[in-house]
Amino acid sequence: MAESSLIKEVDVHLLELRYGHTRVQNDRASLRMQNSINNHGQIVPALAVTSEDGNRFILIDGYLRLKALVACGHDCINLQVMDGDEQGALLTLLARNNDRQWEAIEEAAMLYELHSRFSCSYGEIGKKLGKDKSWVKRRVDLLTELPEEITQAVMAGKLSTWAASRVLAPLSRANAEDAKQLTKELIKDPLSTRDLSLLYAHYKKSNRVVRDRIIAAPALFIKAGKQQEQEKMAKEINDGPEGKWLKDITVVCHILKRLTQTAAYAFYPEQGTFKCRQMQIWIKKADQYLVELKEMARRKEHDQSSDKAVHSGDGSKQCESA
Repeated sequence: MAESSLIKEVDVHLLELRYGHTRVQNDRASLRMQNSINNHGQIVPALAVTSEDGNRFILIDGYLRLKALVACGHDCINLQVMDGDEQGALLTLLARNNDRQWEAIEEAAMLYELHSRFSCSYGEIGKKLGKDKSWVKRRVDLLTELPEEITQAVMAGKLSTWAASRVLAPLSRANAEDAKQLTKELIKDPLSTRDLSLLYAHYKKSNRVVRDRIIAAPALFIKAGKQQEQEKMAKEINDGPEGKWLKDITVVCHILKRLTQTAAYAFYPEQGTFKCRQMQIWIKKADQYLVELKEMARRKEHDQSSDKAVHSGDGSKQCESA
């Protein structure tokens, strides 16, 4: 792999920007970089290799620095010119895991360049990076399996890599039109990772009518769901512990009714002894809990009756004293 050999100041017009498409645009990071350059100048050199004709420089890394320098009115950039060719420079850049945290889709784009432009196999790339062949393939698949509209949105910084890989990629494989529509809506009205995860979970378990509503207005669907959750929480607080208890006992009664109705199908002559014994054990446990519950309710009812009698007696005595 290529190693750095020379640091020099170069006119920005001598740069070839062949790998700008492999970087995710980040306006906030660009503004931070501009502030840093205005206050301290360019601290870290960009990485480049010399072009084939020897007259220009192919920028490998430093696209954010270049954008910030131009925005600040600079005509030159400090370059670390690396020995070797583009292929070696890309491999060197990807191998520097400790120097920079790449977006997964940025890694995928550079790996795809190595595979498609330089005919490197996944195995060769993985060996040089200290990765498994399967890791390289999964990264490249992240890029190649996404529809072009989604990839463009991610690279433009309008969608997160997480949204693309965890939601839009699997959704696209199942329903490409829904994925495209959801992408458009998320660009207009972004959702947090938590909300998008919740939205996708609802989508997967919903029928077609509900799915259409989810895709048409994802932010509105999440807002409505949160409103319902808040109303449910408010009702539970208002009902208190006795309200929750009544709800639970209602659920238990429905379950017991269903178990009673289906018992004839659960117990049959050919059933194994072990399974039958296990079912009988759980029936006894359920019966034990019901006995304990009835006894506790009886004691509480008795205690309440005693308290009422005591208070009633105290009232009578007060009347007599008066």
